[in-house]
This record gives sequence, structure tokens and C-alpha cells, in this order.
Amino acid sequence: MSKQSDYLLASEARSINSAPFDGISHELCSRRKDVIMMSADLSKYTQLDSVKRDFPDQHLEVGMAEQNLLSVAAGVSKAGFVPVATTFACYATRRAYDQMLVCMGTSPLTNVVIGFTPGIANPARIHHQAAEDLGMVRAIPNATVIDPMDATEFGQALNAAVDLPGLVYMRGHRGNTPCLLNTGHYQFELGKTYQLRGGRGIGIIATGHATQWALEACDILEQENIDHSLLHVPTIKPVNEAEIADYCFAHEQVVTIENHQIVTGLGSLVAEIVSNIGRGPRITRLGVPNTWAPGGTLPYIREQLELDAIQLAKRIKEVSGE
Repeated sequence: MSKQSDYLLASEARSINSAPFDGISHELCSRRKDVIMMSADLSKYTQLDSVKRDFPDQHLEVGMAEQNLLSVAAGVSKAGFVPVATTFACYATRRAYDQMLVCMGTSPLTNVVIGFTPGIANPARIHHQAAEDLGMVRAIPNATVIDPMDATEFGQALNAAVDLPGLVYMRGHRGNTPCLLNTGHYQFELGKTYQLRGGRGIGIIATGHATQWALEACDILEQENIDHSLLHVPTIKPVNEAEIADYCFAHEQVVTIENHQIVTGLGSLVAEIVSNIGRGPRITRLGVPNTWAPGGTLPYIREQLELDAIQLAKRIKEVSGE
């Protein structure tokens, strides 16, 4: 049987508050006067209210113009500051990809972009869902790509991001965000992977919101005596390839789970690492299929795409042969 790691996981998941980034951004700006939080007419929705109120000189609003947001942010970095550009993930990547790649991606200066409501976390349909953002930014040379699983990791990852050179793209959390990681023991490190469940059966690899989904499925698998383990991969690029390879080759079957297209995301990353070595385990990619996702609440969309806990557990069980 797999067992939960008391060292890394909190004993009980709980919602910390309805605005996690409001506290995270406020704390960062209170001790880093070189950090400039930026928004494109979405500061209310990216939760920058406290920064705007208490640190007005560290907040810059560019209006409803995401391409301008990233271009101005790149200019802010050249002036000696650390910009943190916030908007919805669909706007940060699809609408402003050229500015991200050219203005930020070619610069050695720190440029942080946070994409909120990523993947199917947005209730709107195609125009607001960003199910391809991780793959898009992963293709930019030297970029850093981070997909945190909860507010604890989100805050720690942002603290690391503002000290990294070059373009850093992060997925953001907002709203009632569960605290899944043990705040007293967990420490985010760029590129590091974290085994959250240990077992000898099927291996599960997840990232971001999907690690929450994987933990839900793991609870069902445990009740059904399905041996499994779970590896959380918060850094999509650069990642510790040796850690992923060691994990994969310790299993005959591996399933990846992601809040992202199964094309170009975590599953593709894992497959690339294993194929470069050869003779690896079979890899089954679960996530947003190569089709348009429906709109609606997150539970509804997950159910329609067979990404809810019950269907995930069933699909993992089928792959394991149990």
C-alpha cells in the first residue's frame, strides 16, 4: 500500500483564505522594495488590493493591454527593478506571446509573469482557458516555467522567481486555495521533484492543480488497495531530469496528470526524458485531451474530461492492470 508522506503533506487540507496572492504579494513587496507588481486592468482579479493600498509606488497599472503589460515590464527590468506582471494565463501567453518571447525571453534580466486561472480552472470556454501555456513558454530558450500545487508552494516559488535571471513564467492560485503542503517542512527548490506518496505499484506524476486531483484519486486507490506512488513536479523547466528518470524506471507503468493539454506539457516532458534513455516504462498521459474543453464550473469540466477523482482513479487502475 502507498502511504501519505507526513513530512511533506499537511495532515489536513484546509482553505487558507479567499485571496492567497493578496497576502503573498503584500509580504514580498514589504521586504523587497525593488519588486513592482503590475496588472492590466485586472488587479482586483489577480488580488493586488493590499499592494495597491499600502505600496502604491510598487504597483503599476497599464490598462486593458496585455501586450503592453509585458513590454512595459521588460522596460521596468531594464530600469533596475524586478517586474511581476500579473494577468490571466490565456492573456499572458496567447495574446502577448511575442512580447514575452522577444522582450523578456531574450533578456538576462529578471522578468516574472504570473498567469492566473490556468488550464480548465477558468469557467469560460476556449477564449479564457489556457491549456497550452506551459508548453508555449517551455519552448522559449532559457525560460523558467513553474506550476505550483497550492498557496504554500506558490508563495515560496515566487520568492525564488524574483531572484532568477531571465524570463520566469508561473501559474497562479487565487480564491479558496487548499493548503496541502506542510508549511513547517516543505521547501521549494527550482527543478526539484517531490515524492508525496510512496509505493511499488503504478507511478503517478503530476504538477500544479493536477497534483491536487492526483491526491484525491490516490485516496480512492488506497481504499481499493491499489499500490501506487505519487511524484509532484512543480518545475516544468528547468527540471531535474535524473530525478524523473529514476522515478520512472522504478515503475513498469507511469501515468502523468496535468491541468494542461496532454500535448507539450508534463506528459510530453516525461516522455522526452524517458525516450532519451530508452527501454523505459509505458507512459500514459492524462490531462486535457487534444480538443476544446467545455465551459462551466471546475468540477463539471473535470467530470466531462474524465479528470474528476473517481474517473482518474478508475483510469489509473485500468492502466495498472488491477
